[in-house]
Amino acid sequence: MDNTPNMQTPPSSTAQVHFSSDVRNMDNWARRTGIPLTTAEALGTTYARAHKWLVSLKTQLIQHHGWQDAEAAADARMLFTVEAPSPWRSPNGLPLSPKLRLQLPTHASSFFSPERRVQWQMVFHSDIFATQRLIVQPITDILNLIQCLLTGVVTLVYEEQLPQGTYTTTRGLPSVQWITNNQAALLEIFGHAHFKQLWKAANDRTTSFKVDFEPRRR
Repeated sequence: MDNTPNMQTPPSSTAQVHFSSDVRNMDNWARRTGIPLTTAEALGTTYARAHKWLVSLKTQLIQHHGWQDAEAAADARMLFTVEAPSPWRSPNGLPLSPKLRLQLPTHASSFFSPERRVQWQMVFHSDIFATQRLIVQPITDILNLIQCLLTGVVTLVYEEQLPQGTYTTTRGLPSVQWITNNQAALLEIFGHAHFKQLWKAANDRTTSFKVDFEPRRR
């Protein structure tokens, strides 16, 4: 059954998803959250343990939201590649944008490859995460899980323009409610000690969010 809403225009979202392969961002978030930044090998192992959940989310997209496995997508470097027609339509019923294409890599190291940086920017800066995450739960879950796995790589950024300058609020972790609701799956991936750190950091807005201010130039 396809539960994809038949909408003509996308919903508005104030927060933008931002992808960065700069390890310094991960280091900054590790210090902020109190969750130590581990080795590349350890990150890869944790990401591999999340494969089962990520693939199950892909399956949900196919079974319930009108997505399909991409044709000719047999690439061992990709955990999966799925596509869906744009849900946004003109008054004449024509798609307002190209097909949505969602990929995730088999290995976490791909997120940090200079050759792949633009590819992952195109995925995370696309309409999939700009608007679909607001209405399609598996997309939200994928974003939240990656925030837990690789904190600082994918963030939600909200800018507020005020007379005195620009406030930028960045969210590095999912809500504590999401972490609590998915406790069993997260424990399987991270273990008890890391899960407790995740929950504690997500439960404190001073660690799960950061605010920057840039004064207006006169």
